[in-house]
Amino acid sequence: MTPFHTLQPGWVYLTLRAALHARDGVRASHAGTATELTTWWACSGKTARRHLARLGEEGRVNYAPGRGRGNTSRLTFSADLREELEALTEALAGQGMAGELARLSRLPFPRAWVLTEAARGVFGLGEARPGVDRLRTVYTRDLTSLDPLHASATMEAHLLAQVLDPLVHFDPDTGAAAPHLAHHWNPAEDGLRWTFHLRKGVAFHHGRTLDAGDVRATLERVQAGAAWFLPGLEAVEEAGPYAVRLHLSRPDAFLPRRLADTQALILPRDVPFDEARPVGTGAFCWTPLEGGFRLSAFDAHFAGRPLIDEVEFYRVDHRDQITLLDVTGENAEAHRDTWQAEVGVQFLIWNGHRPAARGPFLRAAICELHDVAAYWRETGQAAPLIPATSFYPRRSAGQPLRHRSEEQAAKRLRASGYAGEPLFLWALPWAEPLAEAHWLAERAARHGIKLEVRPSELVEDPSGEADLLLMGEVAGADEHLAFWTAMRQPERSFRRLLPPDVLNALDGALDGYRAALSFEEREAPFWTG
Repeated sequence: MTPFHTLQPGWVYLTLRAALHARDGVRASHAGTATELTTWWACSGKTARRHLARLGEEGRVNYAPGRGRGNTSRLTFSADLREELEALTEALAGQGMAGELARLSRLPFPRAWVLTEAARGVFGLGEARPGVDRLRTVYTRDLTSLDPLHASATMEAHLLAQVLDPLVHFDPDTGAAAPHLAHHWNPAEDGLRWTFHLRKGVAFHHGRTLDAGDVRATLERVQAGAAWFLPGLEAVEEAGPYAVRLHLSRPDAFLPRRLADTQALILPRDVPFDEARPVGTGAFCWTPLEGGFRLSAFDAHFAGRPLIDEVEFYRVDHRDQITLLDVTGENAEAHRDTWQAEVGVQFLIWNGHRPAARGPFLRAAICELHDVAAYWRETGQAAPLIPATSFYPRRSAGQPLRHRSEEQAAKRLRASGYAGEPLFLWALPWAEPLAEAHWLAERAARHGIKLEVRPSELVEDPSGEADLLLMGEVAGADEHLAFWTAMRQPERSFRRLLPPDVLNALDGALDGYRAALSFEEREAPFWTG
């Protein structure tokens, strides 16, 4: 087989062979349809045809299209699959290419064909220093910003929290902010000054210890680059070597909770921020690697050293259907599938800046057609469906399921004045969201609505041409802070896509968090049932 680094497009070929092998077993020739190819490759029909043409030019696949209705197309491969995989695995292992081996192992090939002794050696602990525990794993998309000011995705926020520390932590058991870099804090009687007292002897990864100057520099950086995050902050004062005083224009009871979030993670004042190698006081140090990065335990972390020594992350281009992990020594029979409701939602959102979104009857028609319960039934989804009527599962659980109807969709459509113009539906280029998007497009087509599905990466900004977007929002442990950030952060879809009047109403309600002193007071502006 051609060496891995010269394969163009190697992963397109391997994805196709893996999908066909998982469906049919060992064969040199397989039947296939255009719909299957677009699903396996998570692409449009046009792109799938280009892939087939390129694979044919390389001599890997002979594609014979079916002639006439009922005659399926056939794909015939020129090489033996197992021999190709063995050669590829040996080549990757010989070069120590852990990232590519990780990706290969996630394709649905027989495990023995790809997890050879050489491949296991790359992923085992044998290469680590004696006594060092190392975990190797993968991530499936390019990282967005790792600057705390602009990080907006769950994974990036989680990674930053391993490397950088905040002044305070949110304690989900008490529902309040708890000491972290600041061991205690106190507001003035008028609520316009907050003083945070820092731990002494907290070490940064580059050797210097934390002081008030680092906190002041970090919060002034927030003021300059993400002023939305600290509304009303007028000045940051060093009240001593290990004390920082924040001066506000108005009282803000929610301030400590915000200081526990990603944007307020503390940076050293003497090291220019570098997304490729962030430096902080966190439990892990960040080291770039070829094809990924490593998090190494920081021995001097003030809260104690992590139990694992190293975690290595390698970039994999897309998610596959394999979700099980094989852990040597574990009794697989003792494990059972369990489900837990995720705090957050998957949703369909309109781009309020596009003309189509301004028609309430068209929006209502699409809302009726996007019947997730019907999608679950018609596609035989195995996962339990938890219909969301709120950002939080605890609220959704108490609400009746809203019935949606194609008959109502037709009524709304007739009143909309829709004249058949195409609407662009944006979805992540993975099998699951694309399947839902295509299902909705087919349902809409039955009513004369032209929904064109456009796969697009998370890192792209689709707001210029997308009419609708299939997206998701996941919250952290602090539900109120997560909701506040999701609605206020400029990088989030809500700020980019919702119309100004809706944002103004949301901002007014969220501003009430400043005066709210209890869970119930923060809930009140958004609770309607």
